[in-house]
Amino acid sequence: MPTVAWPSLADAEVIDVEFVTKKGVFERRLLLVDSGFIGESSIVLGLDSAELVTAKLEAVQTSGALQGSQNRGWVSCRIPALNFQRALIAIVTDTQPLTLPEGVQGMVGLSFLRQFARWGAERTEHGWRFSLVSD
Repeated sequence: MPTVAWPSLADAEVIDVEFVTKKGVFERRLLLVDSGFIGESSIVLGLDSAELVTAKLEAVQTSGALQGSQNRGWVSCRIPALNFQRALIAIVTDTQPLTLPEGVQGMVGLSFLRQFARWGAERTEHGWRFSLVSD
């Protein structure tokens, strides 16, 4: 089972995900892992990621860290080391209310994590890391 892992930040678990722009270019985003983020949307991206949306969806009302009506769309993302590529629903919004760690450009939620056979954080001799395991 292929596995990929990323070093944890001091106060957060993060992963690198590649997204395909409308022009076919791949752009990487460092995303916070938040298993408490649930619902149909798998990913939250900032307003600067609008070029990643391949098709718009109806806005939805959210509660929690994000409040109110949120714009959504389909995005194509991949993690090459896992041979993972999917079209998933993303919320594209102002991420400032999320107070993301420096350098983090959005987040993934439980519906994203459930695309994998196993996921989680573990402590190693070099510190904490977060891993995803594909089927």
